[in-house]
Amino acid sequence: MKIKLEKGHTTLDINLPDEKVCDIIIGRRVPAISHDSIREMISNGIRTHSPEGIKDKQIAIIIPDNTRLWARGDIFVPEIVRTLFDIGVSRGNIRIIIAGGTHEDMTKDQFSSLAGTFCAQHVEILNAANRNQDRLVYVGETLKKTPVFITKEAAKADHIIIFGGILHHLIAGFGGGRKYIVPGIAGYDTIQKNHSLAIGKDGTPHPLARQAKLWGNPVNEDVTDAANLFLKNKTCTYVAVAASGTGDIFYADAGPLHETFMKGCKKLDEVCCIPVPEKGDFAIISAGGHRSDGQLYQSTKALFNAVNCVKEEGDILFVAECLEGVGNTTFSEAMKNFRGRPRDLGMMLVEKFDMPSYVAFRALDCLKRFKVTLASDFSKSDTESLGFYYTDNMDDYAKNLKGKGYVIPFAENILPVIQG
Repeated sequence: MKIKLEKGHTTLDINLPDEKVCDIIIGRRVPAISHDSIREMISNGIRTHSPEGIKDKQIAIIIPDNTRLWARGDIFVPEIVRTLFDIGVSRGNIRIIIAGGTHEDMTKDQFSSLAGTFCAQHVEILNAANRNQDRLVYVGETLKKTPVFITKEAAKADHIIIFGGILHHLIAGFGGGRKYIVPGIAGYDTIQKNHSLAIGKDGTPHPLARQAKLWGNPVNEDVTDAANLFLKNKTCTYVAVAASGTGDIFYADAGPLHETFMKGCKKLDEVCCIPVPEKGDFAIISAGGHRSDGQLYQSTKALFNAVNCVKEEGDILFVAECLEGVGNTTFSEAMKNFRGRPRDLGMMLVEKFDMPSYVAFRALDCLKRFKVTLASDFSKSDTESLGFYYTDNMDDYAKNLKGKGYVIPFAENILPVIQG
């Protein structure tokens, strides 16, 4: 069996005997939605769910950064803006804010890839405030005592339009919806306080802060509470998309924030939360190509999903180009400094939490429990310094695999769940 896995803009070919493959997990087969159909849905949704007197309101459109290129903001955000123009909103009343959270700011050269050339030419586009205290506004405190500071330009808006994808998330259950507010456009300290709810006082992950879990998940509950504080006295429309196990957008909708988000989560689970009968001896996975694997930090989402279907000490081939490198200095340093010692890093996070180190904590735990080989653009020395195994010979790697395992071509989008 010849398996093709996306790696950046290219593919990686692996030959495996048929008898070694338990299954190729691509999720439930659903038709992709055409871009034209999604544009029409967006236009109708914006018109239907716009508040009265929208022509005179200040509007903030919140969009994802370059870690969510698969959502195709370059195609769909211009449809939001054109529709607003059509219903009489002036350019001066519209701002696009990139929900980067604590990620690096996007440069102006990148704006077109996030929001399309039309928006880059006609509408003001801003990064979220992150650590810039001068651009943060306090909107209240959550029930879990998280002080909520939000990017000033969004706080001043009357109507919020959120565009972005829904996918399974390591600690919040699902990404999308309310997460475009916190962490998306929130201040650094707000984000760290919220995300710190993912770890217990003993330095272990909170058992309910995990993929596909909303109820009882402290991170999700706090994010939702924070979003409601921000949206008090505002109106909001969420334009949501979701990708299937083949990376194609199969779901799109527009409507009230929480209602649209919950509907999208249900649809995502139906297509991408996949039961498997038993764990395999290995998994061969890809983060999904150039719209998902630009940096290691973000690509780990695929690894965190895939480990659910692999036996302890099993092999995992993790394909992610990482053309932009590791993607986060704090994450990189934690991976190297605490290599082989995830528990020590967990205890450090109890005292002083930051999300990149938490992602490293979870990644190091995977590297301790499984033999993870990273197929990327990193050199052998760089790969091994991060704690991964290295190979430059896929044929030899495949020949040495023992037992039977799974292939997951778009592992960022697929969450395997063991039956029973």
